[in-house]
Amino acid sequence: MFLSRILASWTNSAIQVLESSSPSLTDSLNGNSSIVGRLLEYVYTHWEHPLDALRHQTKIMFKNLLQMHRLTVEGADLVPDPFFVELTESLLRLEWHIKGKYTCLGCLVECIGVEHILAIDKTIPSQILEVMGDQSLVPYASDLLETMFRNHKSHLKSQTAESSWIDQWHETWVSPLLFILCEGNLDQKSYVIDYYLPKLLSYSPESLQYMVKILQASIDAKTGQEQSFPSLGSCNSRGALGALMACLRIARAHGHLQSAADTWENLVSDARIKQGLIHQHCQVRIDTLGLLCESNRSTEIVSMEEMQWIQFFITYNLNSQSPGVRQQICSLLKKLFCRILESSQVLYKLEQSKSKREPENELTKQHPSVSLQQYKNFMSSICNSLFEALFPGSSYSTRFSALTILGSIAEVFHVPEGRIYTVYQLSHDIDVGRFQTLMECFTSTFEDVKILAFDLLMKLSKTAVHFQDSEKLQGLFQAALELSTSTKPYDCVTASYLLNFLIWQDALPSSLSVYLTQQVACDNGDKPAAVVERNTLMVIKCLMENLEEEVSQAENSLLQAAAAFPMYGRVHCITGALQKLSLNSLQLVSEWRPVVEKLLLMSYRLSTVVSPVIQSSSPEGLIPMDTDSESASRLQMILNEIQPRDTNDYFNQAKILKEHDSSFGMKDLNASEVNIDTSTEIKGKEVKTCDVTAQMVLVCCWRSMKEVALLLGMLCQLLPMQPVPESSDGLLTVEQVKEIGDYFKQHLLQSRHRGAFELAYTGFVKLTEVLNRCPNVSLQKLPEQWLWSVLEEIKCSNPSSKLCATRRSAGIPFYIQALLASEPKKGKMDLLKITMKQLISLAGPTDDLQSTVPQVHALNILRALFRDTRLGENIIPYVADGAKAAILGFTSPVWAVRNSSTLLFSALITRIFGVKRAKDEHSKTNRCGHSPVYHSREMAARALVPFVMIDHIPNTIRTLLATLPSCTDQCFRQNHIHGTLLQVFHLLQAYSDSKHGTNSDFQHELTDITVCTKAKLWLAKRQNPCLVTRAVYIDILFLLTCCLNKSAKDNQPVLESLGFWEEVRGIISGSELVTGFPCAFKAPGLPQYLQSLTRLAIAAVWAAAAKSGERERDVPISFSQLLESAFAEVRSLTLEALLEKFLAAASGLGEKGLPPLLCNMREKFLLLAMKENHPECFCKILKILHCMDPGEWLPQTEHCVHLTPKEFLNWTMDIASNERSEIQSVALRLASKVISHHMQTCVENRELIAAELKQWVQLVILSCEDHLPTESRLAVVEVLTSTAPLFLTNPHPILELQDTLALWKCVLTLLQSEEQVVRDAATETVTTAMSQENTCQSTEFAFCQVDASIALALALAVLCDLLQQWDQLAPGLPILLGWLLGESDDLVACVESMHQVEDYLFEKAEVNFWAETLIFVKYLCKHLFCLLSKSSWRPPSPEILCHLQRMVSEQCHLLSQLFRELPPAAEFVKTVEFTRLRIQEERTLACLRLLAFLEGKEGEDTLVLSVWDSYAEARQLTLPRTEAAC
Repeated sequence: MFLSRILASWTNSAIQVLESSSPSLTDSLNGNSSIVGRLLEYVYTHWEHPLDALRHQTKIMFKNLLQMHRLTVEGADLVPDPFFVELTESLLRLEWHIKGKYTCLGCLVECIGVEHILAIDKTIPSQILEVMGDQSLVPYASDLLETMFRNHKSHLKSQTAESSWIDQWHETWVSPLLFILCEGNLDQKSYVIDYYLPKLLSYSPESLQYMVKILQASIDAKTGQEQSFPSLGSCNSRGALGALMACLRIARAHGHLQSAADTWENLVSDARIKQGLIHQHCQVRIDTLGLLCESNRSTEIVSMEEMQWIQFFITYNLNSQSPGVRQQICSLLKKLFCRILESSQVLYKLEQSKSKREPENELTKQHPSVSLQQYKNFMSSICNSLFEALFPGSSYSTRFSALTILGSIAEVFHVPEGRIYTVYQLSHDIDVGRFQTLMECFTSTFEDVKILAFDLLMKLSKTAVHFQDSEKLQGLFQAALELSTSTKPYDCVTASYLLNFLIWQDALPSSLSVYLTQQVACDNGDKPAAVVERNTLMVIKCLMENLEEEVSQAENSLLQAAAAFPMYGRVHCITGALQKLSLNSLQLVSEWRPVVEKLLLMSYRLSTVVSPVIQSSSPEGLIPMDTDSESASRLQMILNEIQPRDTNDYFNQAKILKEHDSSFGMKDLNASEVNIDTSTEIKGKEVKTCDVTAQMVLVCCWRSMKEVALLLGMLCQLLPMQPVPESSDGLLTVEQVKEIGDYFKQHLLQSRHRGAFELAYTGFVKLTEVLNRCPNVSLQKLPEQWLWSVLEEIKCSNPSSKLCATRRSAGIPFYIQALLASEPKKGKMDLLKITMKQLISLAGPTDDLQSTVPQVHALNILRALFRDTRLGENIIPYVADGAKAAILGFTSPVWAVRNSSTLLFSALITRIFGVKRAKDEHSKTNRCGHSPVYHSREMAARALVPFVMIDHIPNTIRTLLATLPSCTDQCFRQNHIHGTLLQVFHLLQAYSDSKHGTNSDFQHELTDITVCTKAKLWLAKRQNPCLVTRAVYIDILFLLTCCLNKSAKDNQPVLESLGFWEEVRGIISGSELVTGFPCAFKAPGLPQYLQSLTRLAIAAVWAAAAKSGERERDVPISFSQLLESAFAEVRSLTLEALLEKFLAAASGLGEKGLPPLLCNMREKFLLLAMKENHPECFCKILKILHCMDPGEWLPQTEHCVHLTPKEFLNWTMDIASNERSEIQSVALRLASKVISHHMQTCVENRELIAAELKQWVQLVILSCEDHLPTESRLAVVEVLTSTAPLFLTNPHPILELQDTLALWKCVLTLLQSEEQVVRDAATETVTTAMSQENTCQSTEFAFCQVDASIALALALAVLCDLLQQWDQLAPGLPILLGWLLGESDDLVACVESMHQVEDYLFEKAEVNFWAETLIFVKYLCKHLFCLLSKSSWRPPSPEILCHLQRMVSEQCHLLSQLFRELPPAAEFVKTVEFTRLRIQEERTLACLRLLAFLEGKEGEDTLVLSVWDSYAEARQLTLPRTEAAC
């Protein structure tokens, strides 16, 4: 650093000397002098120094050196100056990953101007933008670009008087930017938008017009025309539309747009904004939303257009599966709300000014009161949409987004003291229905949703008392109590939130007041806190009373407790209530003390009941769902090990509980099956019977231990302690704290279940942290005493010890971790020092087998301590001793010691070298090139590549090749040859992948390598007996052919001039591919050798074909011979190569279409398809047939394989019906192509394949079911997209209406798939359907890439339009009503779930977390109403209408009956069943509205009814009319 400052100061002095006209120093200080040369070397050496200050000094030196040379040649033209020219070229030759290059180029631009650099290479801006995908280079690249475009603009303006220079500047700097925004990868786009685009727009705001013009033209370009950028984009590409939105967003956020109104009127249209808001690529949607929400002025008025677009966006974008997208949406909308709030304050002040003339302020073009009313209406509309999104069955994503946005609204538009006016308050739009909706969110299985709903309810000014009567509140409280004993673990979380809600809303039933013996005395200021404390105390006492009775029953029968009233839910609710209470400022201290004391005793008692299971040697052995006697008997040994506390001897005999048996007892210990009824009377309420499984027992036990541990830890952390027993302050005594510590010690040291002791560790950490901060000296000493005690116990442990020596010592390391990690870091860390010394001593080798258990414990504890990041640098001094202990442990004869040593060593490696970042195993730098281990040689070869500079690779390869033995050598090692060849291969591969591919030096170097390779060609022939090394050498030859052919391009191929192909043909002709293998030949490396040889043979065939056309004499082996090989590896690679050619030809990417060599192989592929048995090869053959035009090969099937085209179609569909997924998918694609060919070519004889057509439709329907692999559904999407013009949107339908609608139903099903890749693919089908001549007017989004959410609505819009075109609305209406009503299985499932006794503990079924049934119902209902209200059509016959009405009416009656059977507060205690019924009811109500509309009983007002209006109100509106309909 000191030297750099001296050198920088010296260059400054040199400049001053040269400026003072010292001609004698000109030669000594110019750029070609030795002094400047050495200084430049210093710059090049230190320009990437890790010290920022040193890099800065280096930059100053370089800039000064340029100035020095400039002064020495003053008066001369700088451009042709050799020094500057050579310096520029040398810098440009460097790789762009060198950071110093950017700094020096920037200095050079400032010195000589950018135009001279651009003259050398015009693509420099594009090259710099290309590297902006690397985050480490982005700041350097963006700074250099800024320097360049600023310099270039100044130069052009000074050179040209006209304005034409701006076009050249835009072409140089803006066009490459737009290309990256449209075509670049995700990282490139993100960094360019964040770093480069703001700088460009800030310097040249007028360039925005140019960007918009170019991008708009690209978007508007017609399909099939040449265009610079992809116009629409897709799920993987933003396209020009995405680039446009990104540019506008940045421009507006940085204040480069004058006003929003100008933007919408002059730059971008309404249609363009809407396209962006529902684009398939999520970032385009985010950028468009950001354009609407973000502004550089926080008080800028939100226009009506923006409000409408925001409303449109919310309709289709709440259900995003990406957490990042959801977060951005919620964040941007919150910015919008803040803008509305702040601008409304300005508008309010303007309104209050009572100016009679219209305000001329730029903020508003209309009267403030109008804008304020628009704001209020907009916010109410937004809230309506968000509450509607919380409909029954809405997805987690939708609920999370809606509740988060509602929370933001409540937060932004709150009414703090002192604020006179707030434009909107959420509580004004809350009614009883919406309050109930928010409460029902507590039933979500996702806790995030529960938290958001609870927080939102707490922010509302209206309380539960406003909307709930006393009976309803009592029902909610009873529901919470019932949920707290549910066998479903997530139910107790719902109970906790319900109870907390009732506590904080002061909505508890009055009957709970009996639990209070002291009334709360408080002033008005503390009233809310006092009420919460009183309510919390009452609830906890109630829960404890119930828990006490349940623990008593569990002591008699743990089995019964696990089945009927698992106790962990009660404890969880107690913990949840205490967590939200401020325990340091309690008023009812005298009532809390006995409660805390009783709570501690209850916790210990509960722990005692469940600990036998947790402390058994194999608690996980109880996990299987053992509902049959055979499985139960297998648990006998495990259960015998647990000491029984059960009066029914559960732990001595596995038992099966049957719901139909009402007796509770044990007939015979030796019976294989014992029927037990778990129904019991608890507080006068009978608990439902269920099958008790071993899993239920285990879950009950470990969750109970978990909740007890968390409760005790929380009590220690939050409750104030009594300094002395007689003190009136505090709730925890010193003795109680010691008892809690002893409890954790026993639990951690004896538990075997990981889930139990990990959570006990969490609670124990809280305790130790409190003890270390405690002023009480006796409590401060407790961790130290506990530590010495456990270390002594470990020293004395033996195989009969209760300490667990397996399971990595179970909870023992956790216990010691907690004690050491909580030790104050600012002290001397004496506990850590002493502990480490003892543990390392115990971990050392010993000859005494009795010391094995302490050694294992020590090794496991050391591993945990070295992994604990909280110990920080304090653990580093012990790493060496730990490594020594681990390595010595490898030599132990005891497996447990060796295993623990290995784990310790792994932890130490991570501690020393850090966490492994790369997933690739080959990142290791082992130089084991000649290792006898194959994998080691492979890794060594890959590891060598980063150590060799690109320019040194050719010499290194030649050196390595020279070390290989000659064919005359008598003694050589194949491992040595293999390792060397692998290194050559990977180095050559790296060299070919470098950016020197078109360099003349590159060709020259490759030619030299090829010559060296020919000298060792015997290694690729039969003279080399090892197939493995032969294969690698052949791989090198193949790589050389690829490199040289690529570099030669249109020139004379280098390989021919070297005679290389002749040698290759000799290798192939003499290989086993031509001569064949001996019978039953087997050798190591045979598959690898065959694959390598096949790749080289294929390359030789293509090369020979390119040179000599079809002349067989120049071809060493034909494709037909390769395809007839007995080895599947050969056939597979050959088919893969041919498939690439066919795919290129089919997609139009091939330069000359299909090679002539393949044009006559159609019969060959048909024959292969009939006899190929290898699945992979068979699949590739089908893919090749799919790529070919059926018109060319289908007529040959009868002659070639003795199948008529119709029989071939049936054969293909049979394969698609029976084979596994990939083959099934390919066969389906092929069958679909054949079907389409038949339909298009045999118009008159279509009825001949009517049966096959129906079979094909059924095949498509079956292939899109959710349980099938993704590949199958993607195949269906591809088929539907390709056949959409023929079968889905044909103006003259080919299929019967039922089959056509069935295919449309497949499209709708796939659009609701849980997998995004399937949904995105299905939107392509909709886009294709919307883009046909007869459908493009159906929607405003024809030819647009849209997201699946709106694609569902668009698909239904197109379908309804097509029904009208086909004049098939009347016959199609019953089918669509069937879709609306749902499958009959849906109602059957509702009935079954109502009468089902109990599900399994963790029932796992197919669940779609994205699809929302009622969204589909909403869209379908909307479009049907729209269609029926405006079209002239023939209604269905009265008989059909009456049948439909009768069916719907019957379903209504059944639903009413099922609703009556539900218990009180069913939305909480029977959430699944209640939700199913609600969904089915909404579907039924939608059908009722449509049928009533068809009868003319409802007018236009029917159309405005929401599909999910209050179901009680809707039932009143529609059910009576329908019941009388028939």
